[in-house]
Amino acid sequence: MRIGPWVGRLMAAFIGVVMIGAAELVLRQVPSLQTPPFTIKVASVGQRVLRTINPDYARRFFSGVSVAGMRMTPHPYLVPAPVPTLRVVVAGGSTVQGYPHPRRLTFSAYLQAMLEDALPNHTVEVFNIGITAISSFAVAQAVEDAMVLEPDIVVVYTGHNEIYGVYGSASLSQGGASILAKELHYGLMQWSLSALVRRALHAMDAADKARPASLLRVMSAAGAVAVDDPRRVQAAENLRKNLQQIAETCRENGAELVLCTLASNERGFAASIAEPLLSPEELTQWRLLFEQGRRLLAEGRAHVALEHFDRAAALDRDHAAVQFYRARCLELLGSDREASSLYARARDLDPRPWRAHSQLNEVIRKQAKEQQVPLADIDKLFRSHSPAAGIGWELMADHLHPSAAGQILLARGIVEELAVVEDALLLERVRSAARYDSIQGDTPLERLAVLHDMQALLSEEPMSSGNEAQAQWLASRADSLWAQLRPGERSGYQRWRQGKGLPLLALNAADQLFAARDIAHAAAYYRAAQREEPYTRWGDLWATLRWGRCRELLAGSLDIGEKAEVAAMVERMKFVAQTPDFSPGLLAFFSGYAEHLLGVDGTAQLEIAVGDEGVRRLFFYDLLALLCEGLLKEQRYADAERYVREVTAELGQREYGRFLLAQIAAQKGR
Repeated sequence: MRIGPWVGRLMAAFIGVVMIGAAELVLRQVPSLQTPPFTIKVASVGQRVLRTINPDYARRFFSGVSVAGMRMTPHPYLVPAPVPTLRVVVAGGSTVQGYPHPRRLTFSAYLQAMLEDALPNHTVEVFNIGITAISSFAVAQAVEDAMVLEPDIVVVYTGHNEIYGVYGSASLSQGGASILAKELHYGLMQWSLSALVRRALHAMDAADKARPASLLRVMSAAGAVAVDDPRRVQAAENLRKNLQQIAETCRENGAELVLCTLASNERGFAASIAEPLLSPEELTQWRLLFEQGRRLLAEGRAHVALEHFDRAAALDRDHAAVQFYRARCLELLGSDREASSLYARARDLDPRPWRAHSQLNEVIRKQAKEQQVPLADIDKLFRSHSPAAGIGWELMADHLHPSAAGQILLARGIVEELAVVEDALLLERVRSAARYDSIQGDTPLERLAVLHDMQALLSEEPMSSGNEAQAQWLASRADSLWAQLRPGERSGYQRWRQGKGLPLLALNAADQLFAARDIAHAAAYYRAAQREEPYTRWGDLWATLRWGRCRELLAGSLDIGEKAEVAAMVERMKFVAQTPDFSPGLLAFFSGYAEHLLGVDGTAQLEIAVGDEGVRRLFFYDLLALLCEGLLKEQRYADAERYVREVTAELGQREYGRFLLAQIAAQKGR
């Protein structure tokens, strides 16, 4: 019997599908090819399990591309959760993730601090699941996966990345503009076979692997997106559908949803400068008017500059940069209301739409109404706390990421809206911005890092176009702040920037301040580091021990509350000690250190620790100091002298050895 050509083709296709399916089933047995899970187990103690948000989860959306700047923050948490507990998930892009601020100074961290004050009888857990550069499509996927956390409330701040972001409407590599195309692409990218192919292709490009692409350059590769580009309409439609999906996910899982409008820097961040489509004669005239207008504005001659920009606008009414500079002139001339309108128009016309345009905020407002969920109108809130001409550098660190002051204001706006959902909130207990700055550990070095990072951002194309003056202003502010720093702060910052010492800025500075005997300031930085990285060896355990040591040196001993914090650290250490690189000697050292701070004799543990070469090398200063204190109390002078001589000789720290030996001799002579 002869088989027809179409039957043969169908059979060949069927066999191909079967082979692909079989390969996929086999590859799914390879752990390294599996899609990263949303949470992972870290350790367990008795019936308690320590889990964490998996920062590698973000790789699901980046298709294996090596990109510098991709961020997601781990968040350790205990299972089962204490009772009663309020769990809040905050989802979105880089603004939620916290860029350019450290973890403890993001609006989600401030939100947790405020909720803890407003709900004194609850344990509050705020999970930051922000991922840099993702659009609402990826946010919807992340919210669905975050339901494993069993949140009570989900807060969504998304929309800035609907065009250029990962799975945005202008994305170059994620399946196309429509939701259906993106769903197909995302589903395919989760296959183990896809992961194997991407890994093979990526391995062949050694240069790309060695030098990850700048996230800004990857996103800007899509080019200009004009105001009449259909991808803008598609972005609004995508946002609408994704917010609907998020609302449905929350309803199905019994979580309350709060949507947020988006704030952006209208007054301070210039619209992209691109030449208009005019005849050669008109274009020559436009160039002359535009450049003369900018020069006159820089000279402080706003009135004359406005005349030039008005004439340029007559040639092209929809030129974003012209409208931006017209607004700046009007603001300087005192016409704030008209300036505000033009700043917003310039943002909406910007051919490089890094910020959410007005239509996207309207989509969010409409969806909040249609889905019957609370709306935190952050755009309106920021406007009410800004000059009349609009939102600017007072609350923004760059084009769309809030400044330190903006982070706190954003958190406060969400807390006030959460009171609609959680009527037990005691809003009168929420404290001032200055108090939360102090609690969370806002230090000069974090402010310096933000200034340097933002200056670098606004000096890189395409962000630099029109923002040259702001980049210079940021550099000037950074220089002024640097001049005010203490020597230990400068040393810690330089080491951190050079990749030396510990990767956590606050902790690097704390160790340098401690070494310089600037104990009071070292204590403040150790305190900040504690809040930055819970359940870690350095940012938690070491920072807590050194903070306790600082308090002991300053006050003679720890008070009841301070001892309770050290005791709580010991409980956390039971989980951290299960990680592969946590040696028995390190456990003995940290345990002996904690016992010393708690007023218990930790000498036996410290004597175990001194036998660990790694502990001797990393912690010789504290190890020998504490060991000598304990041995001298027991009048074991010979043992103290032996340990000092052996360790300091081994490490080439003879000067420190002579100092300790002199102390031992003085104690013996009493």
